Formats: sequence, C-alpha cells, structure tokens
Amino acid sequence: MSAFSYRARDRKGALVRGVLEGTNSAAIEDALDRIGLIPIDVAPLTTPMSIKRLKITPLLKKITGQDLIIFSRQLATLFGAGVPLTKALSTLERQITSTQFVEVVRSVREDIEGGSTFAAALSRHPKVFGELYSSMVEVGETGGILDEVLDRLAYLLEKASENRAKIKSATLYPKIVVGAIFFAVVFLMWFVVPKFSHLYANFNLSLPLPTKMLIALSGGMIRYWYLIVSFAVVVMAGLRLYRSTGRGRQRWDGWIMKIPVFGPIILKNIMSRFARVLGSLYKSGLPMLQSLDIVSRAVENRVISLAVKEIEAEVRGGNVISEQMAKYPFFPPMVIQMVAVGEETGGLDEMLEKVAQYYDQEVDSAIRNLTTSLEPVLLAVIFGMVLFLALAIFLPMWDMVRMVR
Repeated sequence: MSAFSYRARDRKGALVRGVLEGTNSAAIEDALDRIGLIPIDVAPLTTPMSIKRLKITPLLKKITGQDLIIFSRQLATLFGAGVPLTKALSTLERQITSTQFVEVVRSVREDIEGGSTFAAALSRHPKVFGELYSSMVEVGETGGILDEVLDRLAYLLEKASENRAKIKSATLYPKIVVGAIFFAVVFLMWFVVPKFSHLYANFNLSLPLPTKMLIALSGGMIRYWYLIVSFAVVVMAGLRLYRSTGRGRQRWDGWIMKIPVFGPIILKNIMSRFARVLGSLYKSGLPMLQSLDIVSRAVENRVISLAVKEIEAEVRGGNVISEQMAKYPFFPPMVIQMVAVGEETGGLDEMLEKVAQYYDQEVDSAIRNLTTSLEPVLLAVIFGMVLFLALAIFLPMWDMVRMVR
C-alpha cells in the first residue's frame, strides 16, 4: 500500500484535497468515486515537509511514555469540551516540550487537514503511536466516543508506565549491590592483589590454595583484560542478536518467566497488561478476534503472544476463550475462571478489569517483599567473597609472622 495525494471536486463543485492509501492511482480514483468525489489529479505522495523536518530535527528531547500520557489526557479534555480535533492538536503543539514530539503532532495535524482520518494519521508514526493506540482511536472515531477512548488510552499508558517503574524499582537494589561487588573485585584484582603477590614472592613462601587461585585470577585479568572485555562484548552482542530472532526471543521470554524471585513478578505484570488491554479493547467495541490480534502484539512477551495468536485461531473456529486459555500453563486458574464467568454473564470487560486490578496488587505486594527475599542471598554472596579474599590474603601473612618469630 502506498500513499497518494489527490485533488477532487465534490457534488457542489468545491475543491477537496487529501491523502489516501492504495495500490495505485486507479484504485484511489475508484475510492474517490465511491465516496462521491470527482478526481482531478492523483499523484504518489512525496515526503511531507513535516517528516523531513522530523528526520533532521536534533533529538534534543526524546519522546517518552509520559509525553504520550499527557498528550492523550489533554487531547481527551479538549475534544470532550467541543474543541475541533485539528484546533486541539494545534493547541497541544505549543505546549509539548519534546521537539521531536512536536514534529510528530504537527505531521498528524497536517495529514488530518489533508483529508486523512485521525487513526490513519497516527498509524504513520508506529514508533510513537503503536498499533494498540491507533486501533482504539479508530474505534473511537467510528463510534463517536473519541474522548472516552483517549481517556482509556491514557489510563492504559499510565498503568503500563507504573508497572515498568515498579519493576525497575524492584531491580534497582540488586543492580546496585551487584555493580558494587563487581567494581570492588576489579579494584582488588587490579591494584591490591598484585602488591601482596610481590610481597609474598620476596619471602619465598609456600602459598595456600586460595592465595594461588587469587593471584592466578589477578594475573589473568591484568595480562588478558582485552581478551576478557572482547569476550564479554561478543557474548552480549551474540545474546542480543539471538534475542532479535523469533526462536531466540521466544526462548528468552520463556526463560525470564522462570527466573526465581523475579519470574513470578514478571508473569504477574504480563497478566495485568493482558487483562487490561483486552478488556479495554473489548469495552471500546472492537470485535473479540481483532482485540485478541492486537493483544498478541501488545503483551511484550513472545511466548504469551504466540499463545494468544493460537487462542485467536481457535476462537475464530467457534471455541470458547477460557477453554483455550486452560491449555497453557502460564495462564493462572484465577484468570481462566474470571474470563469464563465474564463470557457466561456477558461482562467480560468488567471481569478482565478486576483481573488486572488483582495482579496490580500482587505485583505491588511482591515488590515490597522482594528486598526481604533477596537480602539473605546477597549477604551470603558478599560474605563468601569476603571470606575467600580474607583467607587468600591473610593466610600467607600468618605464615610470615611465624617465620619472623
């Protein structure tokens, strides 16, 4: 599908300009005829100036999730107050602080002024407005509930942002401790251990095994640091490349859900997003099959995404969602039961929202207990390292004291 700009006349002879997507100019002319317009000129759309500006605009301030949340809230308020959509977008352009986001919103406004729908204009910026966003906006435009849909989108974005912040907060303490241990070990191996190694060599002592191991590790790090760094870079690049493949991403996403302590938190967060997005799409009036198709790309986990696609295929064949979910072990029984009740009572969107709220509370509780769970493990690691270093460094010193005596 390509974009074409057109000029046409309506039934009253007024000139109409706009942009449509189609396979060729003949298809665009047919589409114009069907909506009662007489084509004058149809040409492939060249890159708009707004897009050109976007490409050369310095990335002074990147577009963040918070920018999108504020944009959705403000646009819902303005549109709900009766402000025309293009006027509302123009107003927001003057309030947005991100230079890049200003260019995106300007491009969206210009496309709408050229005859495009709001959803189609948003879909031309998939890295900013994902498929979930543009699909729900399309539903809102069609059903005349755009302000409600924008409010719901802001709510979804806020919840997703909150949960990501919670996960980052939960992993901050372990990251700081592990990072401190890493830099302490590098400092000791690079600067402290070599001095003790020279000292022990001058006394011609028979060194114990821990000391020999420590000196060997220190010497290896100093002599072959470039090989170690190169190996680490290659491993990280290889892992990243492997994750970029379909099979690699699937295995990685399946593995992270099984990590002790962190895996259950990640799975609960995914279940919350799955239930909230599916419930919001269904409540907005989107057909269940299309809702499942969008959810499969919104859950951000390859394993569950493939499962949702398979559930969609089964539902298309006339099967019940809850029965298909029961085939997969990562869908908890509570989720399956709530979905089953929602299907039976006709209140699926309400049941899914309750599931999302439940798992939000579960994530909060798990994060509060995370530090308590990790402290014994981290203390054991630190104690083991300190004990090993103390024995490796001080055992030969005791032998030196005995020799002096």
